[in-house]
Amino acid sequence: MSNAFQKSFEVRWDDVDANGHLRNTRYSEYASTTRHSYLTAAGWGVYALRKEGFAPVLLGEEAQYLHEVFLGELVNVGCNIVGLSADASRWRMHHAVLRENEEEAAVIRSLGAWIDLRSRKIAAPPSGLRTFLESECSDVCEVIGS
Repeated sequence: MSNAFQKSFEVRWDDVDANGHLRNTRYSEYASTTRHSYLTAAGWGVYALRKEGFAPVLLGEEAQYLHEVFLGELVNVGCNIVGLSADASRWRMHHAVLRENEEEAAVIRSLGAWIDLRSRKIAAPPSGLRTFLESECSDVCEVIGS
């Protein structure tokens, strides 16, 4: 699966654990930052979403750690939309964490939704965001339940 969007991170001192490798929570934080950068690059950053009365909410996340990553290494985190509900209110994203040699270090799968900030309920996103999500859905995009 190619990555629709990628963001690079240099592993810093505060990113590693007592074993000297990238700590597990940082993988999730890199994935989250990549998701937000992906949306921002498409014109759907925090302020644009708030203006429409929406925000993303994470419903669940699954991580699979494959290879260690160490202090000073550069990693690229990819982001692909691999699932959408029929009304695009729920989404699933796949994040591949790649080392400099392109070896896959981890895979993060995130399940999320759009929340209407007025009603505080999961809702279909604004039409422009829905159009973007549908156009970016990968070739293995699944229809997920609502």
